[in-house]
Amino acid sequence: MRAFLGTQRHLPLLVAVLLAQLFLLAYQIKTENDVRLIRRWAVAVIAPVGKAVNAVQDTAGSFLRHYVALYDARQESERLRAELDQARLRLQELEARAADTEQLATLLEFKQSHAWAPLLAAQVIAASPAAATRTVLIDRGQAAGLKPNMAVLTPDGVVGKVMTVFPEAAQVLLITDRKSGVGVQVAGSELLGVLNGTGGPLCALEYVPNEETVAVGATLLTSGQDQIFPKGLPVGRVLSVGRGESFQEIVVQPAARLTRLEHVLVLAGPPEALATTAQAPESRRQLSR
Repeated sequence: MRAFLGTQRHLPLLVAVLLAQLFLLAYQIKTENDVRLIRRWAVAVIAPVGKAVNAVQDTAGSFLRHYVALYDARQESERLRAELDQARLRLQELEARAADTEQLATLLEFKQSHAWAPLLAAQVIAASPAAATRTVLIDRGQAAGLKPNMAVLTPDGVVGKVMTVFPEAAQVLLITDRKSGVGVQVAGSELLGVLNGTGGPLCALEYVPNEETVAVGATLLTSGQDQIFPKGLPVGRVLSVGRGESFQEIVVQPAARLTRLEHVLVLAGPPEALATTAQAPESRRQLSR
C-alpha cells in the first residue's frame, strides 16, 4: 500500500503539467476565422452558464414586474372599492335627505291647506323600546302649548294622541297601541265603530255587528265622536273581515306609516279647530263681512 502511494505521489503534478500544456496549445492553435481554440472552449463553457443566468434574471424580472403590477392593481381595486362605498353612502344620504324633504314638503302643504287650524309641526326623536308599547317621543312639549289628548296627524292620516307632556317634549300614543281607541266611520256609509290597537303594526275595528256589511279595502275615517280627532280624517283601510260571536273581526291597516314616522303635526286646539277646507274659507269670509 505504501509502495502504491509512493508511486502515485507525483500524479497531481503530472496532471497539472499536462493541463497547462493543453491550454498552452489551445492558446496557440487558431481555427477558422482566426479564432483561438481556447477561446472557443471558453465560449462553449461560459455560454450555457450565461444563458442560464439570463433565464433566471428574466424569470425573476418578469415575476417582479407581475408582482408589482398585481400589487398596484390590488391597491387600485381597494381604492376604487373605497370610493364606491363612499359613493353608495353618499347616495343613501342624499336619498334620505330627498325623502325627508319630500315628507316636509307634504307636511307643509297640508299645514298650509289648513292654515286656519293651530297645527304645530314636530319631529319624532325617539320610539318606545318596549314591544308591548306603541309610543313615540316628539320634540314639542309644554313650552309649545301641548297638552294631553291633543290629536297627532300626518298628511296620510291619524297617528295617535298626546299622552304625556314634558317641558320640551311629549309622548305620543300611537293608534296601534292596545290602550288606544279612535272613533271611526266607514267611508260612504253611516256605519260607526271603534278602532283599537293590537300592539302590533295593525289595528282592529270593533263593535261592528255581524249583520252589517264591511267590504275589504273600505276606507275608515274619524267619526269625531271621541272628542279628540276631528271628523273626516283618514285612519286606515280594511284588510280582512270575519264573523265573530256577536261582532265582526275586522283587521285594519293604518293610513299613516307609523313605522317610518319622522315628522308629525299636532292639533294644538279642540277638534273643531280642524274644519274642512270648504267650511273654513266660508267662515272667514263671513267674519270679514
